[in-house]
Amino acid sequence: MSEEQTVSKVNMPKGVKNVLLINVVIIAIAAWALFNMYTETGAEILIAFATWSLLGTLVFCEIVLLSKMRKAWGMLRALIYTIALLQALTTMVLTKDFLSLWGVLAFFGSLFVVIYLIGLRGYLNSDGFKQWFGD
Repeated sequence: MSEEQTVSKVNMPKGVKNVLLINVVIIAIAAWALFNMYTETGAEILIAFATWSLLGTLVFCEIVLLSKMRKAWGMLRALIYTIALLQALTTMVLTKDFLSLWGVLAFFGSLFVVIYLIGLRGYLNSDGFKQWFGD
């Protein structure tokens, strides 16, 4: 009588699916903002750097989550924290345009991204995520 080993495949948690979806939305908005920055206005160096960094980090996050790269997981958490600090600095810089409609939208959008990145880092440290990720 032969013994069969059963391999239990764990489905992707809903939280990871939400993270992937929110990342795609933020990537699209950041790409649109970069396009507008370089075609219509003179981009401020800090805001352009922060937006490129955010775009790269979220694309890297998508790759790590979809491919379950365990070795890159620790670096991703540190990178997200660094980008959250950079985005917080950008949020402070955006307060100079707070009296215009575009400035208010940019400020609150940047504030949302900062809060999201802090929450994302916390979710990556949660037990449910670690169990799915295999760490």
